[in-house]
Amino acid sequence: MRSQLRAPAISGFAVVALQLSTLVSAQNPTAIRVPVRLVTAQTLVFSKEGRFVFGLQPSDFRLYDKGRLQKINLDIEWAPLSLAVAIQANEEARPYLPFIARTGSVIDTSLAGEDGEVAVLTYGDQITLAKRFESGDVRAVLKAIQAAGDQAPLLDAGLRAIELLKQRPSSRTRVLLFIGQPDDRGSQESVTKLAEQAERENVSIYAVALPEFGKKFVSETFSLRGLGSQGYKGGYEASTELTKLIPALKRGAESAAGKDAFSVLTASTGGVQLHFRKQRQLEDAIGIIGTELRSMYLLSFSPDLRESGYHEIKVDVGVPGAMAYSRPGYILSGN
Repeated sequence: MRSQLRAPAISGFAVVALQLSTLVSAQNPTAIRVPVRLVTAQTLVFSKEGRFVFGLQPSDFRLYDKGRLQKINLDIEWAPLSLAVAIQANEEARPYLPFIARTGSVIDTSLAGEDGEVAVLTYGDQITLAKRFESGDVRAVLKAIQAAGDQAPLLDAGLRAIELLKQRPSSRTRVLLFIGQPDDRGSQESVTKLAEQAERENVSIYAVALPEFGKKFVSETFSLRGLGSQGYKGGYEASTELTKLIPALKRGAESAAGKDAFSVLTASTGGVQLHFRKQRQLEDAIGIIGTELRSMYLLSFSPDLRESGYHEIKVDVGVPGAMAYSRPGYILSGN
């Protein structure tokens, strides 16, 4: 019998390995190009019933780079999490701050876990470090957030968060979680700069998107149940409603240039953007991110460095009826 897979480490390579993927489709000329010697592909596997499939071995996967089968490695060790949470706290976000304040326990248990750590930043007219990794209580900090200003410099806040994350040990999983609206207002830096820094520092970006006035709202609703048998505090296990995560993952992978910053950033780093309408949906969205992080397989391979340009990735899994979700590709710079 195969051993239970706890979860692959997202940041277990202390070499020049960089997570690479397209910010846009293969034809888009603005996609980021980064030198690479090792390509990593975070991969989720769903059964036909919409449940995560655990316990797979390298021989169960087939990874193709531009149609050519690759020799892969599989990392199965879960690394402790360093999580930076960037929260929009301007006047436009004011109605949502009471909802966000009540998610402290979910962030603490479902994301950070027993061996995790959390830093919190807020952004409006100012970017404020509300909680350092080394001290403070997540729940108390979220309850104390006050709205101020009209700006929403999410890109600058993201870069500030990555500066915090890069100080954490490279052996830890580094994740940046945005809670806010997906449009930037007031940043000095570009989405390209933030994506490059995230890839360089091996940071995966996730986003829980607040509703935007006057725009079509997209809702992903999840059904989670409490789970106390994992190696992290409590947490959640996804039921068959997890099938609703798949469209969200596909939308992120197919994001195009010119779309909102969250779509570009989550696609480029292997994360996902989720939406909510109600308090429970917000809590479930955060919970599902924690479940996803602990359910990924980390596949890696060495690309042909002589072949620069866009490389499409396809991952197949040898489980009848199962579906593998991974990043769609990456761009390899010439040496």
